[in-house]
Amino acid sequence: MKKSEVRRHKERSSYDLNELITFLNKSHYVTVSFEQDDTIFSIPMLHAIHEEKIYLHAAVGSRFSKSLMNCSKVTLSSTEVTGIVLSKSLFNSSMNYTSAVIFGSTKRITNEEVMNSAFENMIDRFFEGRYADAKKPTESEWKQTAVLEFTIDEFSMKKRSGPPIEAEEDVDLPIWSGVVPINSSFGKPEKDMTTSKNLDLPEYLG
Repeated sequence: MKKSEVRRHKERSSYDLNELITFLNKSHYVTVSFEQDDTIFSIPMLHAIHEEKIYLHAAVGSRFSKSLMNCSKVTLSSTEVTGIVLSKSLFNSSMNYTSAVIFGSTKRITNEEVMNSAFENMIDRFFEGRYADAKKPTESEWKQTAVLEFTIDEFSMKKRSGPPIEAEEDVDLPIWSGVVPINSSFGKPEKDMTTSKNLDLPEYLG
């Protein structure tokens, strides 16, 4: 049995790579877990996708980048919660979600073309056009930045949707049941009045 195999509610699982890539492109961030000095660290990070690889970045001298320069055991995870499922019973209450757990390895890359493509995806998957609009990293800034390439070894996804699943003996209880949706969306952009007071809002933020 693979470590990524879903063991409970297997009917909710998926091992489709295209579905994973689509999900990660919509995810705001991933949580990166790794071991250092007999301690497990889990750090939320912005990520990028390029040609079925996942890219992370950090300061060259940070604990994160030093640990993951060439690491064979790294786990990424991401979850989107879309609703709280209120069953008539506490035992059967749940949540609607999509989640992914990904096992793989990391290495530092220095190929500028790949690094630029990774940063473009990291920015433009939120606001398409921002990468072209913004100032690009200088040579000095690149030297201070470690870009890490994560290679997927195995993964699993799991998803729940729909109403509560009530026990037969609870169906007629006079207790409200249903789903409270959770919607994640961007709010109205807030201008930096110190540096952008006289600038119009870009079209990609409109």
